[in-house]
Amino acid sequence: MRMTKFHSLFQPGRIGGLRLENRLVMSAMGNFLADEQGNVTDRLLDYYRARARGGVALITTQIAAVSRESAAPFNLAIYDDGFLPGLRKLVETIHEHGAKVSIQLVHYGLLASIVPKSMRQGVPIMVPSAMPWMVGDEPYREVDESDIERYVEDFSEAARRASEAGADAVELHACHGCLVSTFLSPVTNRRNDAYGGTVEKRARFAVRIVQRMRDKVGPGFPVSVRMNGTDDVEGGLTVDEAVLQARILEAAGADAVSVSGGIECWSPLNIPCYLFPKGPMVSLAEAVKKAVRIPVIVAGKIDAELAEQIIGSGRADFVALGRPLLADPELPNKLRQGRVDHVRRCIYCNNCERQLGSPASCTVNPFLYREARSALVAAPSPKKVMVVGGGPAGMQAAALLAQRGHRVSLHERDTDLGGQWKIACAMPGKEGYAAFVDYLRRCLGEHGVRVFLGSEVTREVVLAENPDALVLATGAVPQGLGVPVASGGRVVQANDVILGRVDVGKKVAVIGGRFLGMELAAWLAEQGREVTLVSRGRLGGRKGPEEHFTYMALVRRLIALRIPMYLDTSVREITGAGVVLDFGGETFHLLADTVVLAIGAVPDSGLADAVEGLAPEVYRIGDCVEPRHAAAATLEAARVALKI
Repeated sequence: MRMTKFHSLFQPGRIGGLRLENRLVMSAMGNFLADEQGNVTDRLLDYYRARARGGVALITTQIAAVSRESAAPFNLAIYDDGFLPGLRKLVETIHEHGAKVSIQLVHYGLLASIVPKSMRQGVPIMVPSAMPWMVGDEPYREVDESDIERYVEDFSEAARRASEAGADAVELHACHGCLVSTFLSPVTNRRNDAYGGTVEKRARFAVRIVQRMRDKVGPGFPVSVRMNGTDDVEGGLTVDEAVLQARILEAAGADAVSVSGGIECWSPLNIPCYLFPKGPMVSLAEAVKKAVRIPVIVAGKIDAELAEQIIGSGRADFVALGRPLLADPELPNKLRQGRVDHVRRCIYCNNCERQLGSPASCTVNPFLYREARSALVAAPSPKKVMVVGGGPAGMQAAALLAQRGHRVSLHERDTDLGGQWKIACAMPGKEGYAAFVDYLRRCLGEHGVRVFLGSEVTREVVLAENPDALVLATGAVPQGLGVPVASGGRVVQANDVILGRVDVGKKVAVIGGRFLGMELAAWLAEQGREVTLVSRGRLGGRKGPEEHFTYMALVRRLIALRIPMYLDTSVREITGAGVVLDFGGETFHLLADTVVLAIGAVPDSGLADAVEGLAPEVYRIGDCVEPRHAAAATLEAARVALKI
């Protein structure tokens, strides 16, 4: 093995009696690859096979429901022996490639509220105690003592099934707002019986589960607990209480604790996006580690370099990687082999959260949840392919086409690659986005793609190139507002502000309440400018589930900066002194030195229309089809690259 700078990560470790080959654990993540009843599927096996091959020591599976009433469609279930054949196949698949397996056990509790009601079939959401905010048409029910007895037995039976399926360990899901988590938290547990009040009483439910699981599986089968180090909400669990709970769980027989944070419904810390610093939960895990003797696992926006530092300095015993292993399943192998420059790094955009009923995609890995297609098949008849546009979609398509054996040229009219992605990279907090372009640039070079920068493609250029296939990835252009602009009115596009092309002055009106507008308003306010944010609809627009955590983080930021916001407000006119706004039929004038438009983009389809039919095969991909998430563009690029 080559010597690497990741020496600490590749030292063996133990959880209970289980020996692990390195200190890298795959954290449990929902992927919606099970079938509607919770059975293992071929796509689920492909997904875990890829991560097991990648060299991670321990794979913690996605959550498996321990109770029939807690089951969620397309997530694993383990509440009946009928699930054992599929679970055995899952364990065998992971073992075949050298990784160990821990099955995460859950009762959803409050987390069931994020599952569409149509999928819950009228089953009530189980909570420790009723709260004032539990109103409306959501069917909540308080857990009574008979429920507790039943759930304790459900968890223990699930642990027994995991052991019988051949798993190496189980993990009790006790964080993020699941049922056990809500018992541990003072913000959701207001009981006045033996299961509420003090830290010890709130932990009693979890303690009983751990003890009963231990009775079922015996002393040699590792049982870990994934717990919050903080709820990250007012009145919630604090790190001091988490430390006490970790000690209590250790005394109950837990072999390890995995430290996370946040309640999924209310906190962006649960899945920290690009707005967070690296490792926001490391200090929580470090506090727990100082208080217990069992191994401590830490997760949450940890890259390879930070992981090595964490293990090397003893701040935790294992690092759980989630999204980085979605971005690059081969991450552990690449680190061990000293190929860190070849890692396809996660950018923490959270597009992988675009699930709730169907598998998501990854901006940097178009084969996420489509692992069976990641083994590229050589083109039966190599073609001359011309790709126009050097943004992520064009670069991704060109790299994959060349990898399959096609003769590929990539033309970009700018003097550097990246396209609109360079604008994202210029935003504070998104500096890590540049890693994706760097990775694609490396791929282009390794696979022999001819890259032409400063190349303005026209009909004549295409005719001269005479390609067998033409792939157009010409992107999008900023959208205009379509309202009158008076003499002296100053209107600029967000892109020009971000790239430093214009000075916006002291007072700024940002038009657009989607994520670009929210980010830009916060950024300008942090520069000391007087910013007002205007949105014609709700803040965040029609956001998808993948945007939930980023949205919460941005809203917190806007509130902390005390930025005035006008929602459901339209723009009537740009004046020489600002902007005329309309709210509910009433107009008013907002003073501003500059009006900045952050209202989206429209396809740049001029070239695409002009060259249509100039090659036997012509494809459009990315934003020139329709401006969308970058993940949609790179997935589209991959599909076309596999088709040609």
